[in-house]
Amino acid sequence: MNASLEEPRRHGATLPGSGDARALTQEPFLSQDELEDGFEWPEVVAAMPQIVWITRPDGYHVYFNQQWMDFTGLTLVESLGDGWNPPFHADERPLARRLWGEATRTGEPYEIEYRLRRHDGVYRWMLGRARPLRNDSGDVVKWFGTCTDIEDLKTAQVEAAELRAELERRATHDPLTGLANRDLLFDQMELLLHQRRSPGAAVVFIDLDRFKTVNDRLGHRAGDELLVHVAERLRAAVRQGDVAARIGGDEFVVIGEADDPEDAERFGQRVVEAVRGCVELEGEQVEVTASVGVNYVKAGDASSADVVLAQADARMYEAKRCLQRSESPSP
Repeated sequence: MNASLEEPRRHGATLPGSGDARALTQEPFLSQDELEDGFEWPEVVAAMPQIVWITRPDGYHVYFNQQWMDFTGLTLVESLGDGWNPPFHADERPLARRLWGEATRTGEPYEIEYRLRRHDGVYRWMLGRARPLRNDSGDVVKWFGTCTDIEDLKTAQVEAAELRAELERRATHDPLTGLANRDLLFDQMELLLHQRRSPGAAVVFIDLDRFKTVNDRLGHRAGDELLVHVAERLRAAVRQGDVAARIGGDEFVVIGEADDPEDAERFGQRVVEAVRGCVELEGEQVEVTASVGVNYVKAGDASSADVVLAQADARMYEAKRCLQRSESPSP
């Protein structure tokens, strides 16, 4: 006899029809004749890798194969009726009950993905499916269901989704600093320049002062570390809706809404003050300063993002030339 049919006897329960008055009510177990029903049913089920279960038309579980007991650690007696639900992950139990109730009420197939607790407490993803078996009159006489382990598939799906997200992030973000890259910056600039709810936009072009000196004296790794520090300061300083980007080398751009040219200048000043400050690199304190060019663009301006950025770039270089002249020794 199939091992799952022996299980109730080992726990003091009996198969219906055995004459024992203690048999469970409404004949919860399937008889051997019902199981075999004209073909080698137990042998077929035993050979299946999936968990197999059978219920009455009303959804009351009357049979589980040995794979269910081996996986869950439950006995057959513990699993009958609604005993199948407790091993489900708490997050999926209500959904499983609702879908199973709908299936048994309508006669439509049942399908759900859920996490099932293994005997050692580990949850694995399962695909649960059930189909009604009907008689010649079309009435449901029992339900036949399976549980298939899809943990590896779910893991592969999660890894694939994470990889896609990472590839998408790399396509729009600077790999060193994590800020927006040039492509994302231009997309956001186009949106900001053409939206009507804002009076205008400020475009702040930032170029670090004496960055080449840091690279030459302390090495490129220290230079990269400095860029990451600056990016963190910019990320902390921008407002919701602003965009901070690294567009190459030691050049950064921040864009945000501004009411007028004066507001844009104040926005630029906040940005440059956020960048300034000392950073420890290779055991040395390095002072960080930057030259900044600010360009205000009124809403509805037909200028392209390239033109707007070029104007801010030109103003930044003018500021840098002023700095260089001030630092040059007098003749």
